[in-house]
Order: sequence, then C-alpha cells, then structure tokens
Amino acid sequence: MSIRFRAAVLAASIGLCALNAPAVEAAQLTSIKVTEAAKVPAMRPDWPIPREANQVFYLQRSSNSNTVVYTALFDAAGNLDPKRPAQVYWRRYNTDGVRKALKSIERRFAYGFNTRKTNNPGEFIMTLKPLPEKPMLLRQTGPGKADLYGKIGGKTVRVVYAYVTLDESGMIPKVTDLSLHGIDPATGRAISETFRVNGGAIRQ
Repeated sequence: MSIRFRAAVLAASIGLCALNAPAVEAAQLTSIKVTEAAKVPAMRPDWPIPREANQVFYLQRSSNSNTVVYTALFDAAGNLDPKRPAQVYWRRYNTDGVRKALKSIERRFAYGFNTRKTNNPGEFIMTLKPLPEKPMLLRQTGPGKADLYGKIGGKTVRVVYAYVTLDESGMIPKVTDLSLHGIDPATGRAISETFRVNGGAIRQ
C-alpha cells in the first residue's frame, strides 16, 4: 500500500517551514507493519500524553515532547459547531507545557486541517494537511462529545494519535517513519500501522 504524503510536512513539522522555504519533492507513504494489541502503545512512554477537554487526536514527533493537539468545538446546545467543528494547537511539553497557537505556516501546511459537513447530522469529513489522501470522519457521539474515525490497517477505527520519526543525523532532519494508532470500536483492541516515508527531499 502506498499513498502520496503531503511533502510540506517534511519541512514544516521539523521547524524548517518559512515563507521563503525551499520547495520539496513529493513523498510516498508505504505501509510496512500493522499490529494489534490490548491497548494503544506509547511510542515514547516517558513523554506526557495530552488529555484535553474534547480531544479527538494528537501528534507527536521524535525530536521532542512538544505535541500537536486536535479538539472538537461545540455550540451552546452541545452540537459540533457547524462553522468551526475543531481546532488545533501546541502543548509545549518540552518547556512548561503551555498551550500555544500554531504559526500561520504550520496551520497552512504542516498541522492544519480542512472540514466539510456530510449529509448526516453531527458528521464532518476532516482532512489533515499532511495527509490529504487519508480523510477522516469527525462524528458527534453525544451532547458535547465527538470522536475521530479513519482507516488504520484496513479497518475503520477511532483514531487516537500519530507519531513521526525523524532522522536527525544529517544537516537537515528527515522524516523516515509515520505511525498511526487507533482503537477498533468493534473489539476495543488497539490497531497500529507504520508507514515508511520515502522521498520528500528538500530542493534548494
């Protein structure tokens, strides 16, 4: 299995994205491993796990414990806000854990997302900027409650988090692997899928 991976994240996710950032070539995600376990594995057990109000997803990177958090937004009636059903921000665990807004360039290319309402009440298609070919479903599960669903290991699961592995041995860090982790609602078992990231070289 191979899908196109939005190459901008290869620069933006490691702090290289700037208004004058060099172009990057398209990259490929190739699935190399699918595993099942009793609970969602922690790629870095020594790092904090965000537990935000209305949290639906988070993203960690091997470079440090700073974490990108995605949460659902609701209106006064407890329904997903039709104009803005979700938001994203940093938890700066590498320092004091403070919440911090994403930079504009991060929101547009690395960690931002698009949403589109479906024909079903309380459901939105949510597409992360770095993974345009892996749309997910933000679904209301109760008043003031929502979950994010997507395909991991060929199954539709409740998505929990992603982990990006960086190779920092050279002058410019490179994304080498991406893992997605979720829970199969039918069994309660954790499903994880690891992708090898090929390409995405930065062109001067």
